[in-house]
Amino acid sequence: KLESLTFRMLVDRLDTIIEKADELKELTARAIGEVTIRDAVMEVSAWFEQTEFSFLDHPVKGGTVPLIKDWKDLLSDVSDKQSLCGSLKDSRYFAPFKDQVDKFEEKLALLDELLLCMNKVQRKWVYLEPIFGRGSLPREKERFDKVNNQFRQNMKNIGQNKKVNYLCTVRGLKDQFITLADQLERCQKALTTFLEEKRSAFPRLYFIGDEDLLEILGQSSNPEVIQSHLKKLFAGIATVDFGEGAKDITAMNSSLREKVMLTKPVVVKEGTEPRDVEEWLSDLSSEMVTTMAAELQKCFSHQEMDMAFIEGFPSQLLCLSSNIHFTQNIEKYIQNGQLLQLKGDLQQQLQSMTSLSLDGALLQAKLKALILDLIHNISVLDDLLAGKVQKPNEWHWWRQLKYYMRQDPSNPCIVRMLECEQKYSFEYQGNAPKLVHTPLTDKCYLTLMHGLHLGYGGNPYGPAGTGKTESVKALGSCLGRQVLVFNCDEGIDFQAMGRIFIGLVRCGAWGCFDEFNRLLEEQMSAISQSVQLIQAAIKTHASNVELLGRQVQVNHNAGIFITMNPATKGYGGRQKLPDNLKQLFRPVAMSVPDNELIAEVMMFAEGFNSAKILAQKVVAIFVLSKQLLSLQQHYNWGLRELKPILTLAGRLLQEAKAAKTEGPLTDVEEAILLLKAVRMNTLSKLTFADSRRFQALCQDLFPGVNVKDIEYKELDEVIRETMAGMGLSAIDNQISKMLQFHEACQQRMGVGIVGP
Repeated sequence: KLESLTFRMLVDRLDTIIEKADELKELTARAIGEVTIRDAVMEVSAWFEQTEFSFLDHPVKGGTVPLIKDWKDLLSDVSDKQSLCGSLKDSRYFAPFKDQVDKFEEKLALLDELLLCMNKVQRKWVYLEPIFGRGSLPREKERFDKVNNQFRQNMKNIGQNKKVNYLCTVRGLKDQFITLADQLERCQKALTTFLEEKRSAFPRLYFIGDEDLLEILGQSSNPEVIQSHLKKLFAGIATVDFGEGAKDITAMNSSLREKVMLTKPVVVKEGTEPRDVEEWLSDLSSEMVTTMAAELQKCFSHQEMDMAFIEGFPSQLLCLSSNIHFTQNIEKYIQNGQLLQLKGDLQQQLQSMTSLSLDGALLQAKLKALILDLIHNISVLDDLLAGKVQKPNEWHWWRQLKYYMRQDPSNPCIVRMLECEQKYSFEYQGNAPKLVHTPLTDKCYLTLMHGLHLGYGGNPYGPAGTGKTESVKALGSCLGRQVLVFNCDEGIDFQAMGRIFIGLVRCGAWGCFDEFNRLLEEQMSAISQSVQLIQAAIKTHASNVELLGRQVQVNHNAGIFITMNPATKGYGGRQKLPDNLKQLFRPVAMSVPDNELIAEVMMFAEGFNSAKILAQKVVAIFVLSKQLLSLQQHYNWGLRELKPILTLAGRLLQEAKAAKTEGPLTDVEEAILLLKAVRMNTLSKLTFADSRRFQALCQDLFPGVNVKDIEYKELDEVIRETMAGMGLSAIDNQISKMLQFHEACQQRMGVGIVGP
């Protein structure tokens, strides 16, 4: 017996051990080999017996469904066990375990296939169940209900058993899940076809995701649900007004509640039956254009620019009408040699506008837009006077963006620049803030318009914060176009881009593809084929173009633009543009914007009398801060940081004007308001040492101007009360940071909190 074995017994038989040494070595190796295999087999066996699924309770109508989670770990474990079983076969001591290992391999192979299939089915079910659950696509409901019931029953059984091994014990489970996958695939194909039909009927639906589209279609019996999605479909419409009983749409509203009554109401319900969403949305789009064109005629014929005029028409038409009048006057006065007299009239008009103090964000936005256009028109006039222009076809006037009224009802307004002539699209733009015209924007417009004339797109390129995308959007707005901005990255594939192109071509909208050179080179090459086809169709005025294997109707107002950052060290993941793409887009180098001019014009439009001096000072603060303060990743001393300061300063100015009963604000009072805005927007992001340097800079540039930060007395009191209630010490610095955080939230959509 092994228990009674002693060392003496081994010594007594030492000769035999030495004689049989080779056989003993073989026996030992065999024993070790078999133990290793047996341990591995036991490990696999224990895994099958012990491993359980992790579940997540997924809420559905009438209860929950247990769904499997941690798929990655589970599939990784199965793969590891398969590799382990495969490695055992290489051992020469494998034979006694062959049958056992073969069974495990068979079970693991089945489990691997089944888990992959179940994962696919679960993902598709989670995506499709809410869609079919709310009644979308009734013709496929019966098929989905069968799949849904079977899937729920299977998952309920698996959830009760919990063991992974259970899957191998149910006969026919793999075939059931393969059938479920096939049926769900058919449901998804039917859904894709259904959505494609809806998008074809109203092409703007190409620009929203499947989830949003399905929500719109699923709630078609309740037209008011569309309100939350209108901003994604139209450039300027934020909401619409419904008539009695929500049977028709009577007016469209901007985000600032500018109301435009439709010439003819858009019917959304015929009797008690709602019309298809895509039909009445299409009617709304057509009626928007008809209404805006009709209103332009009325606006243009209005002679006096008084309060009733400003209140009575949309901001977009006020600016368009004044630009048409300006074009007419210039061409009339050039031939008469009376440009100087026209300049006097425009300056008088500007003075009366800037002295107006209007209540309400909408009226202020309208006035600001008119002032910005008027400032630009005066600068154009100065350019004509400096160039001593005597004929309308001379370069100084020929290169400007000019607006003309036409008697043609199908094309009542056209825009010209150089040889390029574009129809005005009458897409309602709402009250989007206008871009300040600088020599850089003029250069950009010239290149883009000439590119359009030759049938190409445009490619503004340059560092961040130089106004590349904003210039494309502003030019689109000048032509009454809908401009859609898409951020490019490696995730966008050829199919997704193709769908966007179909939408743009059908709608006659402009697509601006931001940071286009972040796409992979092979993606850019594939996309260039589609761009080439679209540009050729627009250039030759073809009625159709083939995209993604089907014929698509072409609206010749469409345009494709790309913007790029340099492919240099500071901008990671940027590619160089392939040559076949380069030749499809006219490049514009967007260098450093003229911050001083932009600040001056914006402040003048906000109502600052000493705009020129204050603009110089605020830009100087930014330039010196960039040079003298420490380098931090979250610091930015460019135009993007300057604009919120000027907007806040404008808001403070309007509040100060409303509070002051007599006389205009003095230069010192204006300087105090600007400095308040600068401090409020900048101090919160500076390090302690930099904040002291920054305050010293402000004192140097605004000597003798003592300023307190904006006070939020009520909020301050509430914070102190809350801190006392929580048993916390009220530290002034901390409260100051809370108030800065509150102000940052008022100014921006997203706020980053930086610190150790």
